[in-house]
Amino acid sequence: MKKLQIIVVVLGIAFFGIRNVNAQSTNEKNKTVYKTTQTKTPQKVKTSLKEYSDYKISDEVTYTKSSEGNIYKFKVQKGNWSHFLLIDESGKILGIETGEH
Repeated sequence: MKKLQIIVVVLGIAFFGIRNVNAQSTNEKNKTVYKTTQTKTPQKVKTSLKEYSDYKISDEVTYTKSSEGNIYKFKVQKGNWSHFLLIDESGKILGIETGEH
């Protein structure tokens, strides 16, 4: 009887452990990140960057493809502070990533 209880406990822990592992997986597809330069970005994106003319903008740019189009990620820096600027192909600024997630 004691062996049966141990087997039930072990199977219960394994069942709930596997269930929790699957619950933590994301449904988001792995997005491929492409590299480019600031000069190769679309003109609308470059005009949006003019709002950040007092910032130091890195020439290395990454972008990901989404259903709405490409989303460009620029590293901008002012003094000791730096963050990432997200801009879509139409030049709309989508947001800022500070890296403090």
